[in-house]
Amino acid sequence: MLDLPTHQPAILSRQLRRRYFELSESCHILSNMATQAAATTITEAAARLPRRFGNKQLFLPNHVIAFIRPKPKQPPNLATFVVPLSFNKLDLADYLHHAYNVDVLSVRSFINQKAPVRKNGFYGKWYRPRSEKMMIAELAKPFVWPDAPSEEAKESFDYGMFKKMSELREKQTQKQINPGTIPLRTTEALPKERRALKQQAKDLLEKKVEWSNGKEERRAQQEEELEVIKEDETKP
Repeated sequence: MLDLPTHQPAILSRQLRRRYFELSESCHILSNMATQAAATTITEAAARLPRRFGNKQLFLPNHVIAFIRPKPKQPPNLATFVVPLSFNKLDLADYLHHAYNVDVLSVRSFINQKAPVRKNGFYGKWYRPRSEKMMIAELAKPFVWPDAPSEEAKESFDYGMFKKMSELREKQTQKQINPGTIPLRTTEALPKERRALKQQAKDLLEKKVEWSNGKEERRAQQEEELEVIKEDETKP
């Protein structure tokens, strides 16, 4: 590089200054190229090195890892997991490699802070639930989630019963929130037994069926049972 004399700037010609700036720019370009080449060499050498994992063996782990369905525009090579707060990026890469033989290129982690809630439903003290740690792993091979099951397929897993229980639980929660508002009986749906009894009374009033107290039916049933017993006794 050409050194400029700082004590006599006036004696430098215009060509000398131009030459100095050209040499400075060339040196800067060469320096950047050398840095990029060195970084590429280091990256390639690191890729050729064998992957290192932890040596501690866990036979009965006490942690739970949840695989979360991705968002609509999330690429298939990114997988989202909910992990314990004590987990780090190396733990997740080690877990996926040994448990599922899945190679991970990189891992990003973040913590979701929960919103404050009341301790005892809706009248207790306010507190903040435990935070949730999530990790997004970049997979070496993409994984595509299957389509969500249809409503007909969910019926084989008692989804209808689960939905009814959720609705009933939501109604009970609303009653606890507003205990002073008592719903009217006319606004509530009649139970199945009351609907059947109402239909029977309607049929009797319209004389579609004849009323019976059930004695004749019970007497006929008893006579049939006695005949069966007598036949069994007469058999050799």
